[in-house]
Amino acid sequence: MPKFVPRQRKHKVKERERRAKEGKFHNATVDSNAVEILPPAKTDHEEKKRRMREEIEAQGPKISGKKAKRLEKYLETKLRKDENREIIARLAKAQSDTSLYQSSARLGQGRETKRQRLERALHEHKAGIDVDGDNDELLFEKRTPKEFAEERSSEEEEHETSRGLFKTPLTVPIKVKKPVGVTLGAGLKRPLEVDEEGKPVLKKRKRRGGVNSKLSFKHEAPEEPDWEGFSSASEMDSNTESDASIQGYEDISDASDDEEDEEQSSSNSASKSGSEEEDSESSSEDDEEGPQKPARSSAFKAWANQQLNEAIGYQPTSNIPLATETPKIAGFKPRAPEQDPLPLELQKTSNTTRKSYSVNVTRTPEIQDVRLKLPVVAEEQKIMESIHNNNLVVVYGATGSGKTTQVPQFLYEAGYGTEDSPNPGMIGVTQPRRVAAVSMAKRVGDELGDHRSRVAYQIRFEGTVSPETAIKFMTDGVLLREVAQDIALRKYSAIIIDEAHERSVNTDILVGMLSRVVKLREEMAIEDPSIKPLKLIIMSATLRITDFTENATLFAKPPPVLQAEGRQYPVVNHFARKTHHDYVEDAFLKISKGHKKLPPGGFLVFLTGQNEIIQLSKRLKEAFQIGHTASGPRVRISGRDAPMEAEDVDFGDTMEDNNDNYDEDEEVDITLDDEDFKIEDEEADTGPKKMHILPLYSLLPTREQLRVFEPPPDNSRLIILATNVAETSLTIPGIRYVFDCGRSKERKYDRTTGVQSFEVGWISKASANQRAGRAGRTGPGHCYRLYSSAVYERDFTEFAEPEILRMPIEGVVLQLKAMNLQHVVNFPFPTPPDRQSLASSEKLLTYLSALSPSGQITQTGSTMSIFPLSPRFARILLVGHLHECLPYTIALVAGLSAPDFFIPENQVVPTAPVRDPDAYFTSADRQEEDVRLGIRRKFNKVQKDFCFLDDKSDAIKLLQVVGEFAHEPTESWCKEHFVRYKVLKEILQLRRQITDLLRTNITAFAGLKFEDKLDPPSAKQVKALKQMIAAGFMDHIAMRADLAPNPPESRRKPTRAIDVPYVTLFPSHIKRDDEEKAVYIHPASPLSHISPQECPEYIVYSYLQRAAPTAATPEKIPKTRMHALTDITGGQIAALAKGTPLISYGKPIKEVMPKMGDGDANVRECWVIPYLRAEGTGGVGWPLPARKVTQKKIVGRGWVVE
Repeated sequence: MPKFVPRQRKHKVKERERRAKEGKFHNATVDSNAVEILPPAKTDHEEKKRRMREEIEAQGPKISGKKAKRLEKYLETKLRKDENREIIARLAKAQSDTSLYQSSARLGQGRETKRQRLERALHEHKAGIDVDGDNDELLFEKRTPKEFAEERSSEEEEHETSRGLFKTPLTVPIKVKKPVGVTLGAGLKRPLEVDEEGKPVLKKRKRRGGVNSKLSFKHEAPEEPDWEGFSSASEMDSNTESDASIQGYEDISDASDDEEDEEQSSSNSASKSGSEEEDSESSSEDDEEGPQKPARSSAFKAWANQQLNEAIGYQPTSNIPLATETPKIAGFKPRAPEQDPLPLELQKTSNTTRKSYSVNVTRTPEIQDVRLKLPVVAEEQKIMESIHNNNLVVVYGATGSGKTTQVPQFLYEAGYGTEDSPNPGMIGVTQPRRVAAVSMAKRVGDELGDHRSRVAYQIRFEGTVSPETAIKFMTDGVLLREVAQDIALRKYSAIIIDEAHERSVNTDILVGMLSRVVKLREEMAIEDPSIKPLKLIIMSATLRITDFTENATLFAKPPPVLQAEGRQYPVVNHFARKTHHDYVEDAFLKISKGHKKLPPGGFLVFLTGQNEIIQLSKRLKEAFQIGHTASGPRVRISGRDAPMEAEDVDFGDTMEDNNDNYDEDEEVDITLDDEDFKIEDEEADTGPKKMHILPLYSLLPTREQLRVFEPPPDNSRLIILATNVAETSLTIPGIRYVFDCGRSKERKYDRTTGVQSFEVGWISKASANQRAGRAGRTGPGHCYRLYSSAVYERDFTEFAEPEILRMPIEGVVLQLKAMNLQHVVNFPFPTPPDRQSLASSEKLLTYLSALSPSGQITQTGSTMSIFPLSPRFARILLVGHLHECLPYTIALVAGLSAPDFFIPENQVVPTAPVRDPDAYFTSADRQEEDVRLGIRRKFNKVQKDFCFLDDKSDAIKLLQVVGEFAHEPTESWCKEHFVRYKVLKEILQLRRQITDLLRTNITAFAGLKFEDKLDPPSAKQVKALKQMIAAGFMDHIAMRADLAPNPPESRRKPTRAIDVPYVTLFPSHIKRDDEEKAVYIHPASPLSHISPQECPEYIVYSYLQRAAPTAATPEKIPKTRMHALTDITGGQIAALAKGTPLISYGKPIKEVMPKMGDGDANVRECWVIPYLRAEGTGGVGWPLPARKVTQKKIVGRGWVVE
C-alpha cells in the first residue's frame, strides 16, 4: 500500500510563500510539542531582548542578581519605547493634513474677516497651493521708503527699523556667504548675529507689562511762557502748521504701531484662540493701566479754568494733599532690620562676671582621633554655655553620640572638680547599673591621660574614691544614700543623671529630689557666697523628655533642651513577610542563611531569656560544628575597618528602653528574602567562615561577659546571643547585623492582687529602634526584624511604661518618709504613681511598724531606712538579734535580697533528643541516657543535702547554701553544687556591708564584727529564724484551703504537695472560680517533696507568680504559685501580729480573773480567740489558737488588749 501523502491546499501554500517573502514568517519550523508556542511577534521580541542582553553582558563583568533584574527591566523598557516610536511614526505617516479644512463654526458666515483671510493665505502658501501668487498682497507689503526734508540721525533710523516701519519681502533671495573659519554660534540652529568684531549682538527684550501700581505720579509738563495774545496772523499760521506737523508725526507713529501689532497677530495666527484672547486682554489692560503720554498744556486754558473755579467757589482736588502721601512724624526712628537669632553658643553669656578657668588635658593622638569622631564633641561649646547660664539642662542624644564619656570631660576641662576653680565640688555621674559605672570610669580615665587619677567609681560593694577624685561614677542608689545623709550635696558642683530614658525607680526619685536640691543650693549660694549653685544635667537617649521638660510640678520653668547627633552610620531595617510564633526557630534559620550570604561583620541576636540563648547556641553549634565552614559570596569591604567607639557597657537586670524615635536616615524594607542578604557596593573576598558564638545575659559571670569585646578568631564570624541587656549603652566592636525577635521577658506586677508574672511580650518601638541602632555604631549596618511591619504598627507601643508604675514602691515611700515628707503624694515625680499604690505602700509600712497609724515615721522606720534593703528585709534584720541569731540573720537577709542563685534542673540535666519510634536504641543512646540519669541523681542529692537544717523552709535552705559557700568560696564548689558563683560572691560582699552599717548606725551593735565563716545554727536558732522571717511578711500568709473557715469545693483529691490548694490572707484573684482563687506550692520548694497530708497549715511566702499561658492551650489559665519562705504555726502568727491592724480579738471564752498582783478593777486577764483578718476586706477572718491576754478597760473603747 503506498504511503499516505497529505493533500496540499493551494491557497495555504501561496499564503506561506507570500509571508516568507515579506519576512513575516521567521520561524517556519514550529515545534508542535513545545510547552508554550509563542506568536511570531513575541518571538521577535524575545530574540531582540536576547541579542541586547548578550551584547551588554559581553561588554562588562559578571553582575549580581539584583543588577540582573535591573538589566531585565531596562531591556523591557527600551524595547517598549522602540515599539512605541515605530507606532507613532506609522501613525504620523498615515495622518492627513487638516489645516486647509474649514471649521464648521463658520457655516453661515457671510464674509471672511481680515484675520481669517490672512490665516487661509498662510496655510495655502505653506502647502504650496498658491502658485499664481494671488495672496502676495496679503502676505507681503511693498517697500515704500519716504523722503524727508532733513537728514535723520542713526538713532532715529534704528528706532524706525525696530518699530517695523519698513518690511523686506520674504521673496527676496538671501545671499549665502562662504564660511570663513569657525564663527561664534555657528553650531546653533539659528546662527547668532555678530558685529564687525565678531562679537554676538544681543537685542534687548521689551517689557510688555509690569507691576501695576495703584499709585500714580504727576508728570511735569515743560514750562511755557505766559500767553500774551496773538501777535500777528502769520505767527498764528506758523503755529498752526507746526502743530499740524507734530500731530501728523504722531499719527504716523500710531499707524506704525498698529501695523506692527497687526503683523504680530498674523504671525501668531496658528496658535490657539485662547492664548490669543489672553494676550489681547493682557495687552489691552497694559494699555489702559500703563502711564499715558503727557498732554500739551495751555496757559490760557489754565488761566480760564482758574477764573471759572473762583467764580463758582470750587476748589480742585489737585490742590488737596494726596491721601497716599506718607505723613512725617516728629522724632520717628526706624526699627532695626529683622534677622534670625544667633545660636546659643554664639550669644553673649548672661553671666559676664564668670571667671574664665580651664584645665589642660594631654591625650594621645589615637584617643583624640576617636573623640573627634563623636558627634557630641562638635556641640561642646553649646553644651558648656548652656550649663554655665542655667543650673538645669537636659541633653538629648541618641545612643552613639558619646555623651556618657564626653560631657563629664567637658565639665572637668571647664574647671568643675578642681579646688582653685569657681566650681570646686566633684562631678557626680550616675549609672543605672554597676558594671556600667565601673567600665565608664575606666574609659574616661583612659581618655583623660595624665589626669587618670582624678576619675573614680563607687558602687554597692566597692569603690576607688579618694580625696583627689574629681569625677565620680556611681550607681543611682549610691547617690540616693548620699542625698539622705546630706540633702544639699555640698561636696558636688555638678550632677549628671545618665540614661534617664530608662525611667527606673531610682532615676525618677533622683530627678525629683535633685530638682529641689538645685533650688536649695541656689538659695544657699545667695546667702553664703562660698557655696556655689549645683548644676544638674539630665541625659537621655530618646525623645521622651516631655515628662521632664513639661512637668510644671517637677520644674516650674522648662529647662533648656540640647540635642546632639546620634547614630553615626545608617541602618537598613528589613521586616519579615510573616511573623512566626516560634521565633527561636525563625532566628536559627535566618542566622544560618545570613552567615552563608552576608559580608563580614558580627551578628547580634536579641532573645528573651537565658533558656532561649542556650537552646539557640546549642543548635548553631550542632549545625556549624568546629571545622565546618560556610561559603560566602564575593563582597566589598567589611565593617572591621570602620572606626570603633566604646561609649558604655551595660549589663544587669533587663529594662526596656523608652525611645522614641525613628531616625530620619533609616531605610525600611518590608521583605526578608534571599535578596535581603545581598548587599550592594561591597567587594572583598569573604572566603569560608566559622562561627564564634558567645552568650550575653545578666547572670553570666563578668569574665564571660567581657569576652564579647575580644576579637574573634581568624576566619570566624562573631555571633552574640543576648537578652535586652545589650539594648542600650553598649558598643560591641564589629557588629554590623542585628537579628531582633521583637520580644522581651518582663516581670509584671498586679497592684490589685500583688501577683507577679514573667511574661514574654512585644517590646516598644523605642526599644526596637535602640536594638537596630546596635548595628550602626561602628559602620553601616542592617537590622533583620523577625516580625512583620503590620505587627510592628499594631502591637508595638511608642514607649514602655515607667518602672515606678509597674513595681512595688514601699521602699520609695519609706525613704521619702525618712526625709520628713509627710504627704508623699506631693513629691515631684516625673510620672506620678497612682494614689492606690501609695496607699498600699503606706499600709504595708504600718504592718511592719515603720509608720504609725497616723502616717508618721517611727523610730523603727527611721532605722530601717538606713539599710539598702527592702523594708521587709530591714524589718527582719532589726528583730534578728534575739537568741544570738544576728550573724545568721545578716546572711539570711543578704541571700533573700539577691537574685535566685539556684540553677534550675532544666538547665542542668541535658534534654533528651527526639527519636524516631521505629529507630533502634543503640549503645550510644544508652550511654547518653545513663549520663542524664547520673546528672539528675546528683542534682537531687545536692538539693536534699541543702535541706539538712529544715526540710520545710526555703529560707533555711538558702541560709545553709550561703553558709557552706563561705567555707569554700570557689567556682568549682558552685559548679558541683549547681549554684551561681557570681550571685553568691555578691551575697558575701553584701553581708560585710550590712555588718558595717549596723556597727556604724546602731549603738547597741558598736562592737559587732564580721564573721565570714559561720557554724551551723542550733535547732532553737532555726525556729527563731523562721519566726523572724514571718515578721517581715505578715501580710504574705497563706492557709490550707481545706482548713479554712469556708473551704472551697475541691473537684479532686490532691496526690502531690504542689496540687494542694492554699488561700491567701489578701485576695489574689479578681472574679474567678474557687479553683482559680487558690494558690499552690512552687515545684522548686522543699515543700513540694512532702506528702499532701504533711503540708503545713500556714505558709509564709515572699511573692506570688503566675506563668504565661502556653501556646498549645492559650485558653487555660495557669496556676498561681507561691515562692514559699517557711512554715509557721497559728500561735506564732498571733504573737507576731500583735499590735498590727491584722489581728483582732473575740470575747473572753473562759472565766475572767483579775490580774494577779494588781488591784485595779480596770485590768483583767482572760482567754480569747485571735482572728487574722485582712484590713478593709470585711469578714470574720481566720481563727487562731486561743491565747491568754491582759485587757485594760478604756473609756469609750471598752476592753483593749495590752
